[in-house]
Amino acid sequence: MSKILEIIMFKRLEHHLVPNNILTTEQFCSKKGLHIEYANFSPTNNIITSLNQRQQVGGIFCDLTKAFDCVNHSILLNKLHYYIIRGKCQCWFKSYLENRKQRVCMSPHILEQEKSSSWEKVVCEVPLGSILGPLLFIIYLNDLPYGLHQRAKPVINADDTSVLLTAKNDEELKNKINCTLDYMTGWFSANGLVLNTDKTNITKFTSSYHQNEAYQIIYQKKTITGTKNTKFFRTRT
Repeated sequence: MSKILEIIMFKRLEHHLVPNNILTTEQFCSKKGLHIEYANFSPTNNIITSLNQRQQVGGIFCDLTKAFDCVNHSILLNKLHYYIIRGKCQCWFKSYLENRKQRVCMSPHILEQEKSSSWEKVVCEVPLGSILGPLLFIIYLNDLPYGLHQRAKPVINADDTSVLLTAKNDEELKNKINCTLDYMTGWFSANGLVLNTDKTNITKFTSSYHQNEAYQIIYQKKTITGTKNTKFFRTRT
């Protein structure tokens, strides 16, 4: 019965979001009928076009620490309200998200006897393995691109968050990367998400006659070493 209710609410939510153009165009996961190949083609085409115009092109490929587990219920409910999901519908989602509890159990194979922690209320995460979870996460990230449009082109596929930047010269590109990292780190922090700088990759793209450069950026007194190859939407570029 719970899965049937989820399917019904998923369809109602989708029917509200899609026709009203609420979901950002940079979120490829929300677009029906688009394969992952198109999600890869679009940014690749932008990179090639910028290189042909003799621009410097860089990419930030973000790694979020346990992104689905860090979705704050209060923030998510506020975003649902902002997107005109209110009244009884919002009350349903509040009931769906809240009053969940979890505990940790230790197997007797690890200890001499089975032990478990006390039950604790879950205040973050979208329910794992649920039908609504991925769509709720898309809504949670939906306002991230709006602050990036003036300096970069975000490309998002569920929790795969990447940003492409162009500049006239190398110094301008490094400044844009630092400014973009500042904005994204602030946005993630305000929304309870954590950008893992150790696994976040930075790449400077070049033409086919040269290899991509392993870029180095000093960010918050920490050196982020770039990579010549990185995974983009779970595929390698």
